[in-house]
Amino acid sequence: MIPFSSFRIIVIITLAAMLISLPAAAAEHTVGPRGAEFSTIKDAVDWAVGGDTIRVMSGTYTDPVRIDKKLTLIGVDSGSGAPVIASQPAASGIEIHADGCSVQGFTIMGSAGASGIRVSSDSNFIRHNTIRANGEGITLVSSDKNSIVGNTLMENNRAGISLTASSSNTFDGNTLRDNAIGMTMDAESRSNTVSRNMFFNTQNVVSKSPSSLWSSPATYQYTYLGTTAKSRMGNYWNDYRGKDANGDGIGDIPYPTQTSAATGSGNDPYSADDFPLMDPVTYYASMSVDGTPSSAGITASPSPVTTRLPVTPGMENTAVQTPRPTQMAYQPTSPTPSGSPGIEEWLTRVLQSIPLTGVVLIAIGLVLAGIGVFLFVFRSSEEVSLPESLAPVTTRAASVLKGAVDKTWGLVTRPAETVAEPAEETRASPLPAATDQKNYFPRELESKYTDISFVGRGGIAWVFSAYRKTDGVRVAVKIPISFDEVTGKCFLNEIAAWETLRHENIVEVSAVNILPVPYVEMEFVPGSLEALEKPLPVWKAVRLITGVTEGLRYAHDHGFIHRDIKPHNILLTDELVPKITDWGMSKVLAADVKKSSVAGFSLSYAAPEQVSPSEFGRTDERTDIYQLGVVFYELVTGSIPFGGESIVEVGNAILRDPALPPSEYNPEAEAVEKIILKCLEKGPAERYQSAEELLAALKGYLDEDDG
Repeated sequence: MIPFSSFRIIVIITLAAMLISLPAAAAEHTVGPRGAEFSTIKDAVDWAVGGDTIRVMSGTYTDPVRIDKKLTLIGVDSGSGAPVIASQPAASGIEIHADGCSVQGFTIMGSAGASGIRVSSDSNFIRHNTIRANGEGITLVSSDKNSIVGNTLMENNRAGISLTASSSNTFDGNTLRDNAIGMTMDAESRSNTVSRNMFFNTQNVVSKSPSSLWSSPATYQYTYLGTTAKSRMGNYWNDYRGKDANGDGIGDIPYPTQTSAATGSGNDPYSADDFPLMDPVTYYASMSVDGTPSSAGITASPSPVTTRLPVTPGMENTAVQTPRPTQMAYQPTSPTPSGSPGIEEWLTRVLQSIPLTGVVLIAIGLVLAGIGVFLFVFRSSEEVSLPESLAPVTTRAASVLKGAVDKTWGLVTRPAETVAEPAEETRASPLPAATDQKNYFPRELESKYTDISFVGRGGIAWVFSAYRKTDGVRVAVKIPISFDEVTGKCFLNEIAAWETLRHENIVEVSAVNILPVPYVEMEFVPGSLEALEKPLPVWKAVRLITGVTEGLRYAHDHGFIHRDIKPHNILLTDELVPKITDWGMSKVLAADVKKSSVAGFSLSYAAPEQVSPSEFGRTDERTDIYQLGVVFYELVTGSIPFGGESIVEVGNAILRDPALPPSEYNPEAEAVEKIILKCLEKGPAERYQSAEELLAALKGYLDEDDG
């Protein structure tokens, strides 16, 4: 007969074996300030086992995170921004010591004496994080084959990215801005690939690596400045001063990356970026390799409800539902059955962690039967702890099965959780009370649009982004700031004709009406000349001005004069195609104008005939040419030609003062100086007499430049 104590050991061994034989499915845990499974990332990491996923909700977490097992750590914006890891100054925000980990979706800051993320293992994925104000942003030490993609690294006081004895890593689509040094590599770091990143630092790179590749191995097809091109792609360097003769967006001369202290000869083919980008990566649209879209580091605005996470191996179809700020995406409860406080608590943890598949449900039944016998025997004797030799086995069993706590007890104790879908109609939040009370999106138009968001205010209108309910197309909706009698009478007469203009370089209007309220619906264009950092390279300014001139030629041929050409009214698509907007609106809705504007136009860009019609005559097509000359001047010099401390001074300068030659600001502008100054002649008769003449002059520059 088997002794009772031996019988208990046999039961425990049998139970542990049954538990370990169950499928060891990866578990998922949540971390959040409230209502989540864990309140700190550290606790979740300590509890999890290799292969688990940890989702961290919005909030600020101050404990350093050390990952010493294969985990996927995902930051989820649950309503108040990406979760923030703000560690102590002397500690790294995240340390990764295990292979195959993934970290994505966090803001990591405050480790002034250490690193935002420090990696000393291989084959990890670090994606789409913002890492700022640390000693170093991302530090790799003896770490190989990692993928660093789509991160923003800024204001780190030593370096954005630092490599020591780390090889075969990939850096793609990252933005490195305002770091002491953008990226550093030592001589022992080899065969790294650095491509399609954007560097905006005083010193962008310090590299001693003799064998790293500073451009993509693959050839991409993309659209740049409206033209389709093919090339390998390097990186954007804010201090690159090369030219682009063929207009494909790739610099003609390499950008040096290897420092003088580097090993190897100066002819090392890996010591330079041979395909430097003329613009930030976001300007290269429709990017693909062999017809396969590629958007690493180029993130489109997520929809208001569903946020697609960066792809992690094994998680290709993952989507995180982002709830409203008042909700948490995941609020598990973990009731504990009454009974024995020791072994039964352990068993409870085990049971709560079993994945609910059909096969596992059968296994659960068998386990429950074994537990019944075990507890019956166990309760009939004195309390006995598990044998020490079985502790590792049982601990592993508990850890493996812990991940589905809420899937088991939650099914019994609470209804299935749901994430609220957004209301069909979404109104943009009103602006602060200090602004005009008309700045909210009119209720009368809410039946037409959804996902409405405030974009900004111009001199004469509120601008909203919205999606048409009829077809889901994103559009811009402009609502006049003032609703008065003049608006009602003139709005349709002056603006409706804009609907007839159909040209690549003119913003297309799709709807204009005064009912139920005055509004204009037009194509949504994300950027503008106003937002571009100036001065621009001369060749790029010429291409942009050429596009605007093409639009003006079309409009003039159809009897339209704009009269308010300025950077704010020239929008830019993702492909840097310029589009003229606000045809006639400024003239009609001039009741609320800025101090620098008069009579419906902006004074800084006004032509002499707009300032003094009695002296220079009526406005016509040559007025648009003059204003375009002011824009051209600003693009190549970074300054407007006529300024002053008051409206009177600006007006007098426009009427009387000659423009300072653009080459005095920018020597490279000498090539287009005659074109610009002819546009800026005081007398209309001295300027180009048509957009066609201006296009011919611009074409002459382009032909000469291409040659």
